[in-house]
Amino acid sequence: MKTLALALALAIAVPQSSFAYLKFSARTLRGNVVTLRWAPEPVRWFVTERDASGINAAEFQSAMARGFATWEAVPTATISFQFGGFTRAEPFEDDNTSVLGFQDQPELERVLGATGFVIDALTGEIVESDIFFNTTFEWSTAAGGQTGRFDLESTAVHEIGHLLGLGH
Repeated sequence: MKTLALALALAIAVPQSSFAYLKFSARTLRGNVVTLRWAPEPVRWFVTERDASGINAAEFQSAMARGFATWEAVPTATISFQFGGFTRAEPFEDDNTSVLGFQDQPELERVLGATGFVIDALTGEIVESDIFFNTTFEWSTAAGGQTGRFDLESTAVHEIGHLLGLGH
């Protein structure tokens, strides 16, 4: 049995130590409180085949890969990730696939990105976790940043923290 939990978070473009985060937990159907976790590894992720203003799907995928690599490089990290490929699936489809992509969400005018989970209600294992990046904002993948645009990689690092089951 699965349950859906959505963590809408205003993405902050400041990388922080993993010790600065709270771990998400859930109450299972058995009444136990468990920390959300991934099993088995590696965590596979996919990218939606959609471009956004000034960024194509390949550039998006590269920025996401760098974001995942940042988390893998944390000295205390014991998690690994694997890019599964490009897909036509959208973030937040209940499909047991972790999908990252752009979506136009103008009603969320203060949200750069958001992460959602599907968890196993018996074990607390994360079954899938999707991330969307709001195309209401202008994005950049430029190494030195770009005036008037938000840095996609920094925002991805923040959202991937949520994908890992970490809060603020």
